[in-house]
Amino acid sequence: MRALCVTIDLDRDVNVQMPGDAAAGSLDRGEGTSPRFTSTQAGLDILLDMLKETGVKATFFAEGRTLENISAKGLSGHEVGVHGYDHEDLTSLSKHDIRDCIGRAADAVHRVMGRGPVSFRAPYMKISDTVLELLPEFGIRYDSSMYAQLSGSIMPYALPNGIIEVPVPEGHDRSGKKIAAYLWPMHEGKRQPEDYLRMASEVSEGVFTIATHTWHMTESRGRGNMMPAEISQNAENVKKVIEGIIDLGFEPMSVSETAERI
Repeated sequence: MRALCVTIDLDRDVNVQMPGDAAAGSLDRGEGTSPRFTSTQAGLDILLDMLKETGVKATFFAEGRTLENISAKGLSGHEVGVHGYDHEDLTSLSKHDIRDCIGRAADAVHRVMGRGPVSFRAPYMKISDTVLELLPEFGIRYDSSMYAQLSGSIMPYALPNGIIEVPVPEGHDRSGKKIAAYLWPMHEGKRQPEDYLRMASEVSEGVFTIATHTWHMTESRGRGNMMPAEISQNAENVKKVIEGIIDLGFEPMSVSETAERI
């Protein structure tokens, strides 16, 4: 069996680490670095329409604060996991503060979605043994915070505490340049859909996990807010990646479904 996991980080617009502060800000576009959520709301709406059109159930890894500041309509048909509360680098915090951040984020998911989270992705993909140790306290059984070397077989695997890891693949393209299945270079005009389809074609069994950000559908980190034509092309590129991987014979599944079935 080959599974496609579409994972989406639902976080504040263009998150940036703030010196001396655990909480992330948003990239300053002339109005300061306070968190903003306009691009992530617009991007979420685009992605939800696309997922409905393609019949794909995705896993959204949601920041607690972002989930509290947007309209979450449409998310009920998808899996919603935890992505920190304020996009904190959890590896820089004490065990007490890590527990507090995960707890606040899990509470936000439960309050907004009406059900507790079972999956987790660390902000910045920065994970530690301490973070992993604490996840079961909040009912979390699945993680997708690690990379796996691209190969013919990419399988979910159990960590020492029983958490099941569903990794994101990374490898090298035909020119030898490093590539991961995070789509941000495509949103920034540095990759094409075909690059990710070639990656997926190398996997003969297991799971191919792609990842993106909601805000990246309408805002470029380097170029700012996208024009309508660019937004449309950006959405079409993501759709090409999803549909192209399905056409290769991959079955769309959420992170939890993948972990349980493969």
